[in-house]
Amino acid sequence: MRQKATWMIAMLSAMVLSASAVLAQPEVKLDAAARTDAIEAVLRRLTDGYVFPDVAQKMAQTVREHAARKLYDSITTGDELAAVLTRDLRAISKDRHIRVTYSSAVLPPQPSPSHSPTPEQREEARRTRARDNFGLSKLDILPGNVGFLQFRYLAPPEFAGDTYSAAMSYLANTDALIIDLRSCGGSISQDAIPMLCSYFFAEPTHLNDLYWRAGNKTRQLWTWAHVPGKRYLNKPIYLLTSRSTFSGAEELAYDLKNLKRATIVGETTGGGANPGGTQRANDHFSVWVPMGRAINPITKTNWEGVGVAPDVPVPAPRALHTAHQAVLKQLIAGATEEGWQNALKRVLGDVERQATRFKKVAFSLSGYPGAREVRIAGTFNNWDAEANPLTRKGGVWQVVVETVPGRISYKFIVDGQWILDPANPDTEQDGDYVNSVRVVEP
Repeated sequence: MRQKATWMIAMLSAMVLSASAVLAQPEVKLDAAARTDAIEAVLRRLTDGYVFPDVAQKMAQTVREHAARKLYDSITTGDELAAVLTRDLRAISKDRHIRVTYSSAVLPPQPSPSHSPTPEQREEARRTRARDNFGLSKLDILPGNVGFLQFRYLAPPEFAGDTYSAAMSYLANTDALIIDLRSCGGSISQDAIPMLCSYFFAEPTHLNDLYWRAGNKTRQLWTWAHVPGKRYLNKPIYLLTSRSTFSGAEELAYDLKNLKRATIVGETTGGGANPGGTQRANDHFSVWVPMGRAINPITKTNWEGVGVAPDVPVPAPRALHTAHQAVLKQLIAGATEEGWQNALKRVLGDVERQATRFKKVAFSLSGYPGAREVRIAGTFNNWDAEANPLTRKGGVWQVVVETVPGRISYKFIVDGQWILDPANPDTEQDGDYVNSVRVVEP
């Protein structure tokens, strides 16, 4: 229960810290004292909690050396300092989970590890996650009686259990399943993956272990002996991945791949296997601290820094079409009824003829001559902030991306700060975010 409480507190803390951005005050300029205080506060959190103490010491030493060489002296805003610290800490540790964030509003106190969330806090967390259906963004049955699930994140069973079990009941009579994790940033509960995987195994199965620095403890994660509804056994499962597939989403792919229960189609994933949570550093800065590491019972290691390699490597935008064809071919090969086999062959022919057409689209951002790096993220690259860097030509940053024709949304990232396209007045709301939008003609 203490482990569950810790995860819940981390989730509630992240919610509160994220909400503070909505109430943010106008940003003030950082002076030297405020900059030093922020850097030291972030380093203390990492030194106290990072899963590998020696790496934490290396991060602290290197960042302090950077500060002594005055590499941070030109930074005058919180957002820029957070972005630069994130970049430097990741470069030292090779850990993409580490992320420093800034809030112009004063952050709430960090909950005590021994503190249990109140019923009101739990209910607020549940309502917040319910507004986006607990991360389950799409449920469908594709031609050929192929089930389809798409996740943006994986939520705690105590909140999402009814929704996830209802989805599995809806798909119970399909002949194969495709799970789309291309835009899935991870899990906010240790128990979400065991619950979902419990539908795919007849007996309790050892999925993963999580080692925690605090207390020097390891927790084994197994599928459940009982789940609501009907299990999804002895049927093909395909998982779609991208560079943006991260953290807990990678664990789902890694576990099922090593247990030979799923075929992975797409791109090598992001490479984040160290779980943790958001920690308040000082009044205005917080840092996501990896406090544990995954240990797979089969490989005795994890996907940290290397990602989960696909069985069928294809660019992420083409993964669904590729997987649908592959699963139809597998179902055709295993069909025992001639009529159904012929029907599947007709579906396969239709799918092959309807292959998605992609277009190359140019994006540009004028100005920002002092920027260290500019990138673009959007629906065309699963919001991967590292996939498409821009290059500077004259006074303009430029890039060409490949996308499916239609309505796309996007943002530029300038030295870690996400901004709308100043040359494009068209925007749309996506939950708490506002994105630039553009229509790409066929």
